[in-house]
Amino acid sequence: LGKKKKLCYNLIEIERDEKMPKITIKVTLITPELTDEKTYNAIYHPEENSIIYKEEDKTTTKVSLNEKRLRRENEELLMEYLFAEEKNTKGRVTIKSLNKTLELNLKATKINQVDKNIEINYVLENDEYKYKLEVI
Repeated sequence: LGKKKKLCYNLIEIERDEKMPKITIKVTLITPELTDEKTYNAIYHPEENSIIYKEEDKTTTKVSLNEKRLRRENEELLMEYLFAEEKNTKGRVTIKSLNKTLELNLKATKINQVDKNIEINYVLENDEYKYKLEVI
């Protein structure tokens, strides 16, 4: 019964997503090891002020613009970061197969948001990162 409910919920989400505004976004991620820039088709949810897109590896990413929350999920992992400028917070990464959640030290050093575009500079466990989402 639990699986049927989840399946119905997912179908409702898919139907709802099909009615939402479609946008094209450019996402840039700068890490200590690489700079990655990709373009995606995305869905904008105006009632939540959030953007959802699917990456090539079947990872679904949701950016909640009001909450400054970044959530990425695939079959193996669930990652959720809540950003607050110049404040220490905890990022959470759940390894699904082990049912274990790791908490990581997270600090946003700069958050710049204009409309649906957002740029976040942050430090995760002493490494500096930049995440940038632009509607194009």
